[in-house]
Amino acid sequence: MSNRQTPVVFTGNAGEYFGIWIVNLLLSIITLGIYSAWAKVRRKKYFYNNTLIDGVGFDYHASPIAILKGRIIAVILFVLYQVLAGFSPVAAVVLLIAFLFALPWIVVRGLTFNARNSSHRGLRFDFDGSYLQAALTFVLYPILVVITLGLALPFVAQRVNQFAFNHYKFGISRFQMQALVKDFYMVYLKLVATLIAISLAVYLAMSSLISSQQQDTVSINHPQPVQTHHTMANSGFIKVAEADAPLTEYSDEAYAAEAQSTQDYMEDLSPEERAEFEAQMQQYEAEMQEAESKAQEQSKKANPLEKVFGPYAAILGPMIYAIILGIVLIYMMLLFLITAYIKSRITNLVWNNTSLEHVAFASNQRMRDLVWLYFSNTIILFLTLGLATPWAQIRMARYRAERLALTGEADWDKFVGEKKEMSRAMGEEIAEMFDVDLSFG
Repeated sequence: MSNRQTPVVFTGNAGEYFGIWIVNLLLSIITLGIYSAWAKVRRKKYFYNNTLIDGVGFDYHASPIAILKGRIIAVILFVLYQVLAGFSPVAAVVLLIAFLFALPWIVVRGLTFNARNSSHRGLRFDFDGSYLQAALTFVLYPILVVITLGLALPFVAQRVNQFAFNHYKFGISRFQMQALVKDFYMVYLKLVATLIAISLAVYLAMSSLISSQQQDTVSINHPQPVQTHHTMANSGFIKVAEADAPLTEYSDEAYAAEAQSTQDYMEDLSPEERAEFEAQMQQYEAEMQEAESKAQEQSKKANPLEKVFGPYAAILGPMIYAIILGIVLIYMMLLFLITAYIKSRITNLVWNNTSLEHVAFASNQRMRDLVWLYFSNTIILFLTLGLATPWAQIRMARYRAERLALTGEADWDKFVGEKKEMSRAMGEEIAEMFDVDLSFG
C-alpha cells in the first residue's frame, strides 16, 4: 500500500451557509415542519458538496418526498402512542415492545437510505447490515450494559462501530474496521482512572478547606467564658452582663455552689431588699426568655440555602452564589472534557483501524481542540441566541475534515472507474433504495 496521504478538505463558509440555514428555518416554521424534509436535503447537499477528496466533492441524492413520508409515519405513530397510552397503559406497553422489535429495522433502513443516496465521483455507497445483526447490536448489547452496570460499555461501543463500518460499501468495495475490544477498553479505562484521580484530589482539597473553616468558626462562636453572669455584685444585686455577651458554661458543682451562695446571701437581706432582688430575678428571666424566643424566630427565618448546604451554609457565607456559579461552570467544562476525550479517542481509534481495499485512513483529532470548539461554540450560541448555529456547524465540519486523510492509491479516477464497471457487470442496482427515510439526521 502506498504511503501517500490525500487530505480531506472542507470548503464551506459560514456566510454562505447562513443563507441556506435561515431560509430552511423560516420555511420550516411557516409550513409547520413540512419543509424540514427539503431543508435536510439542502443542508446535506451543501456539506457533502463542500467535502472534497483530491478536489472532488461528495453528493447527496435523497428525495425530500421520501424523507417527508418517513416523518409523517413517525408523527402518526407518536400520536397513536399518545392516544392509546391515555386510554390504556397496557396498549402503551405493547407499543413500546413493538418499537423495540422495530428499532433494528429502522436503524438498518436509515443507514441503507443514507448510504445509497450518497456518492463520490459518481459511485454510490451502500449498506448491507441485516435485521438480526442490528437487533443484537442495538437491543441486546445495550441490555448487557445495564446488567453489568456499565462495564460492558466499551465492548458495545466496539460492536456498534464494527456493525456500522463493516457493512458499509463504496460500490462493491467493503470497509473494514479492525479495532479490537481491548483497544476500546483502554480508552475508557484511562478516562475512568483520570476521573477517579481528579475526584479524589477535589475531595481532599474540599475536606481540608471545610475543616479549616470549621475550626475558624468554632473559635469565633465559642470564645473564653465571660464571668459576669449569675454573680453577685458588691451592692448585693445581680449584675447583668452587656447585651449579646456569650453565656458562661458551668459545671454542676459550680451551679450548686452558686445556688448555695445565693441562698446564704438572701438570708442576710431585709424583706424590702429581698423583694427587690426577686423582682430583678424575674426581670432577668423574662429577658432571657425573650432573647430565646427571638433566637428561635431568627432560626426559622434562616437562609434557605441552609436547607441545601446544612451547617456549611454559614461557613460559605456570601460567597455561596459565586461558588454555585463556579460549580456549574466546572460541571459544564467537565462534560466538555469527557465528551471531547471520548469523541477524539474513539474517532481516531476507529478511522486509524479502517481500510477500503488498498486505501487506509488517518485521523488525528485532539481533545484540547474539541474542548475549545465545544466551549467557544456554546458561548457564541448563547450570546447570539442561536443565530451563530451555521458558524458553529461550519467550524465543526471543517475541523473533522482537516483531521482526516486517506493513505494509499492516488489514482482515484481509475479506482472508481473499475468499481463502476464491476458493479454494472454484476447487475447490481446501487441506486435502488427503500423510499422512506427513517433516519432523522
